[in-house]
Amino acid sequence: MHIRTLPLSVRFVAGESTGSYVTRLAARNGLPVARLLESVGEGLSAAEVDPRYTELYMNAAGRERLAALTGRGVGELKRALPSTADAQLLADGAGGGPVWRWPWRPRDGYLVRGCALCAAARGAEGPIWLICPDPWHICVRHARMSDNSRDDIRPFIDLSPGPHVVAAERQRVEFVRRLGPAGRTLVADAFGVLAHESTGVPRLGERRTTPLRLLPLVMKVAGAMVSVERRRLAGRLTRAERDRWLGEVYGKFGWRVGKVIEMWSRKHPPLSDPAGGERGTHLPLAVPHEQVGGMSSVDELTCVPWNVLAVIERPYG
Repeated sequence: MHIRTLPLSVRFVAGESTGSYVTRLAARNGLPVARLLESVGEGLSAAEVDPRYTELYMNAAGRERLAALTGRGVGELKRALPSTADAQLLADGAGGGPVWRWPWRPRDGYLVRGCALCAAARGAEGPIWLICPDPWHICVRHARMSDNSRDDIRPFIDLSPGPHVVAAERQRVEFVRRLGPAGRTLVADAFGVLAHESTGVPRLGERRTTPLRLLPLVMKVAGAMVSVERRRLAGRLTRAERDRWLGEVYGKFGWRVGKVIEMWSRKHPPLSDPAGGERGTHLPLAVPHEQVGGMSSVDELTCVPWNVLAVIERPYG
């Protein structure tokens, strides 16, 4: 089947959910979403699918067809829409043909409202939805925090009164860019450390603003962790060095947080041999973090044994 590129295109918004993008693409071309998806392949969906509640997935053949409809390459599609990544593809059916599915909820990650100012700059009208590993997103360009709440009355939190939070998010983005997937695990472990009841700070999900309160301290804790983790992964962390590092941690963070960081360090035992990995600034992955999924949340990535997310109904509204 030859797929013709749609006459009108819509610009990608980085991190957008596939369902949100396809909904915008269909509207731009005056088509019902179901009609557009007929060109993508065979599929199943609930009636009146709304991209704020569920995500669209497809197999490799369906992804090829969607790329053809947009006039973009598959590589560009994968970079812009996380749910078209190889790890998120549906398995091929018996016939191997193109298929798509709208499950009741995302298989991985959270649907989070995108920054309206970023969307407008890309020509998008109305709300767009991102697919994110965690239930919140901070736009450093416009100093706004959004989450997976469907509240249209207060769709975002203005961070202009809290520039230290925006600075911490910039630091987190650079931290992960520099260290790679291992950087994500250290950030998750820092959230995990602060989730321990002895620290006296709220856990994620207790209020919409909790990530904003925690993030600056999280980055300080993660920064302390990376210094000892580099030596551990290089196979040159001695007991004396670890004890000296713990003394610095207690002095910097106090007894409550220091004690929990010491508990964390026991999950990261010294390695007899250096861990392999990419050259450069990226840290290699090693026990207890040997796999990092692209849509794994901080609660799933952290190695601490307690819940990072508060167990309450609809924590983000």
